[in-house]
Amino acid sequence: MLRDWFERRNGGAARLYERVVHAVDEAGVAGARRHLLAGVPAPVLELGCGPGAAFGSYPAGTEVTALEPEPDFRRAARQRAAGAPARIRVLAGDAHDLPFADGSFASVVSQLTLCSVASPRTALSEAYRVLRPGGQLRLLEHVRHPQPWLGRVQDVVDPLWTRLEGRGCHLGRDTPRAVAEAGFTLEGIEAVPLPTGAAWLFPVVMVRARRPA
Repeated sequence: MLRDWFERRNGGAARLYERVVHAVDEAGVAGARRHLLAGVPAPVLELGCGPGAAFGSYPAGTEVTALEPEPDFRRAARQRAAGAPARIRVLAGDAHDLPFADGSFASVVSQLTLCSVASPRTALSEAYRVLRPGGQLRLLEHVRHPQPWLGRVQDVVDPLWTRLEGRGCHLGRDTPRAVAEAGFTLEGIEAVPLPTGAAWLFPVVMVRARRPA
């Protein structure tokens, strides 16, 4: 598989993903991460933290529980958490079945994760459950293009992309709509400026929503 070849060439899955995230951040996402996480209420749950590439964007001292299902990514994330300004613990866990009691968190964060989960509906339902009433959902995700014809292009390209990428990433998920359908109150959707060559296929947005009080 092409993904396996790239991972071997780049020193493993975590190292390759860190390089991809670095390129994405250089394209304009780094500032969006900091903006998204500014003043985020703690305690925070981050879904699918990968190798922890975004840990440096949390405000100093913020209490964060970060879940990651893949062992290679968890090892890298724990190393990065040790040097982060926030207080981060990294645990094994799956967004579809969160190992926490109802109302455990003031905020749930997902950064470039809901594109890849098997069931966004289930993951968002679990996020809703573990949030306190009035708790915040903050997302940084690539989504379906707002232009219908480009959304159809995403649909055409998606099967090939998913096969090549190899980790379940989908191009055209309408994440803001899924958030509303999960019962959250949408409070803001903000497009992240990207180079034109990336934005037509991978439009990125920040989504802020809240579990009704």
